[in-house]
Amino acid sequence: MNKVRPADISILILMCTLFGLTFIATKFALEGLGIFQVVFGRYGTAFLVLMIVYRRRLHNFSIASQDIKHFLALTMVEPVGYFIMETFGVRYSSPANVSLIIATIPVFAVIFAFFILKERLSLVNILGIFVSIFGVYFIAALQQSSDLAPRPVLGNFLTLGAAVAAGLYNSLARRLTQKYSPLTLTYYQTFMATIVFLPLAVIEYFFPVLSSVEGSGDIHINAFIVGNVFFLAIGGSIFAYFLLNRALSRLGAAQVAVFSNFIPVVTIIFSYFLFNELLRPLQFVGAGCVLAGIYLTYKQKVSD
Repeated sequence: MNKVRPADISILILMCTLFGLTFIATKFALEGLGIFQVVFGRYGTAFLVLMIVYRRRLHNFSIASQDIKHFLALTMVEPVGYFIMETFGVRYSSPANVSLIIATIPVFAVIFAFFILKERLSLVNILGIFVSIFGVYFIAALQQSSDLAPRPVLGNFLTLGAAVAAGLYNSLARRLTQKYSPLTLTYYQTFMATIVFLPLAVIEYFFPVLSSVEGSGDIHINAFIVGNVFFLAIGGSIFAYFLLNRALSRLGAAQVAVFSNFIPVVTIIFSYFLFNELLRPLQFVGAGCVLAGIYLTYKQKVSD
């Protein structure tokens, strides 16, 4: 594996901070918009910004015809599949709980790296996978329904699906970053997400039953909602993913994924101050199992 430099660590910490704050921003945005409307607003804005900033250099984003299918697979896994499940997860569960489950991304990254990138697994790595999954079950089983988490079981299950998608993304993106720039990947991710979520957002508007907004499903937009969507677009969909793709172009999928442990730390801190959300004592035990499992999963892989 490649040597991790101080600059790489700074990039990864900033990336995780931005991703950690997106759970908070998503929860706020869902107070006035539907699920698909939030995701479309996020990626539609991001794509528009990229089009304006790079309007004279769009030819730099060209890809070979034989790689189109790989880009389609990548973007359908994440952001499309990932953000459908993650946003539904944030809608029905709490930000801290969602971020803790998302922390299992490294575990699924290792599993997919084994099958796709042919990276080896030891018995210790396999033990770590099971310990981490047990921790997720512990966290999810203890969460109770509340205003912040109206349907926690469903939300946690969908969030776990998002973690699986992100783990697969790391392996798929690792191959493409050897040939294309991180910005090229980010550009096509925002493009595909905009195309997919535009009709879904329109359908959601006319069929309020699909909306995440309680009651009638009406849209409520103000400066605060717009600000959160703008942060999701610029901070989450452009900058954070650019940093992620840049890191994947330099480091191994396993090395990059392990830093996602920092994401729930950011979310839990801000969720406490903004939502007064505090995990139950036994949920911290589950969180410890997740982190211990990830450590075992990467104990040998990161040091190799």
